[in-house]
Amino acid sequence: MVLKLYFRRHLKEETKNDLQHLKRKHPAHLNPIIETEEQLDSNVLSAGPSTSSNLQSEHSGSNTSSQEPCISPIPKRSRQLKLFGSTRGNELSEVEKSSIDKSLIKMISVDYQPLSLVENIGFLEYSEKLQPLYKPPSRKTLTMKLLPDEYNKIATILKSMLRSINNVSITTDMWTSDSNRAYLTVTGHFIFNDRLYSPVLATREIIKIHTGANIATSISDILIEWGILDKIVTIVSDNGANIKNAINEHLHKYHHPCVAHTLNLIVNDAITSNEELLNVLKKCRALVGHFKHSVFASTKLKEIQNQMNVPELKIKQDVSTRWNSSLIMLKRLIQIKAPLSVAITFLPRAPNFLTALEWELISDCLPLLQPFEIMTAELSGENYPTLSIVIPLIRGLQYTLRNKTTTTTAGTLLKKTAIDVLARRLGILEYNKIVAKATFLDPRFKKTRFGLVDTANNTEKWITDEINSIMRNTQEDETSNMPINGEPNLLWEHFDSKVSQIRTTLSTGISASLLIRQYLNMPYLNRTKNPLDFWKQHKNTFPELY
Repeated sequence: MVLKLYFRRHLKEETKNDLQHLKRKHPAHLNPIIETEEQLDSNVLSAGPSTSSNLQSEHSGSNTSSQEPCISPIPKRSRQLKLFGSTRGNELSEVEKSSIDKSLIKMISVDYQPLSLVENIGFLEYSEKLQPLYKPPSRKTLTMKLLPDEYNKIATILKSMLRSINNVSITTDMWTSDSNRAYLTVTGHFIFNDRLYSPVLATREIIKIHTGANIATSISDILIEWGILDKIVTIVSDNGANIKNAINEHLHKYHHPCVAHTLNLIVNDAITSNEELLNVLKKCRALVGHFKHSVFASTKLKEIQNQMNVPELKIKQDVSTRWNSSLIMLKRLIQIKAPLSVAITFLPRAPNFLTALEWELISDCLPLLQPFEIMTAELSGENYPTLSIVIPLIRGLQYTLRNKTTTTTAGTLLKKTAIDVLARRLGILEYNKIVAKATFLDPRFKKTRFGLVDTANNTEKWITDEINSIMRNTQEDETSNMPINGEPNLLWEHFDSKVSQIRTTLSTGISASLLIRQYLNMPYLNRTKNPLDFWKQHKNTFPELY
């Protein structure tokens, strides 16, 4: 009790002394003068840390619970904090927030995430853990502002690139969504600064009936919007009658059939004409379907795989509209044949299992279907030109199929049908000028990958004639732009004109032939290299070919 009284008396004395000190030395802190906003701003900009702040820091440990009057704290100056940037720890700068917003947009676009992602509780919690100061935009802000702003930026850059080039090809296709709505997608393909670009220009809903005229109108609107209607050299699509009619009869552009789509038709034709193979596929689908829908069956298969110490591989279900999914299904059945054969004996309600002859049929047909899948993957490249590899791939596919040895009736029939349909549907492309010239100008192939020598020679002649025309037009332009140094001699004008014409014809013809010969004599580019890199390096050597 005595100790408490001592401390209470001591604290009163200390507080009294502090008050007297403030009255003598710092009267402004006891009776603060109210400053105008301008005065506050001036003080904030000119003064350092305030005396009151130092004082408050010095006496932060004092006991303020005494009965004596205490000093009122000076109000915080929020404007001072803002001017000095002391809110840095409480909010992100606009640059930082914009950078994170841009990354969010990229993630949604590249990964095809739904716009509702920004409303998901898990995503919001994850975002807060990564950066507590960042608040993701609402779905409305994302839809109405951020995405359109980013699209407009990219579209402006893309339109600038398209204005600087002369030739553009497009691929187009129509598809139906899960909600049974029809869409048309147009993708542009062009070379800019020696690099291939393939941006998606638009995806539009097609509401009207899918006639050639309506499809042509939709495509035309997209091309006009991007300013490339007069720059289109080729349009690639499937073989649908309506899309071909739109391109040929209404847009009046060159139509090139999609080779990957044609490959799909070739394999479908070969399979559907093979009744024995169709029956085996039907049996395989029933077997796979049972394991897909039976928990007991799939569990038993895993158990057997573990007992046999083999990898746990699931069965694959095919899709009737995609032949390559049937190939994947058959390959997987071959991989798990041993554990599957054991597991089926424990399943009393399982469908009929494959016989030894049916397993032999599958093993015989798989090597015939595999090359088609490889060729489809090659033609689906996005970072390199694919038109120039069409003829080499067709010839390679034909060679591979002819050299496959079959042991079953179904395999022999599949091989024969595939070779015949391949020749009928794609063999004619070697005679196509655009495809042939693309192959010739690919430094990996030149004249070696043509199936016929005459076709390779004709292609060389086509390109030589085209170079002659380019050189002749260039020389005429240079001649017409030459300054006249004095009066022409009327007596010799006719003679000089004929000599100049003969000289021009001879020089362009010789120059074009020498140019082609020089190109053909160069070493072949490695097959795994991008031909665009070759032309970037040699565009000054072969400007007419480039």
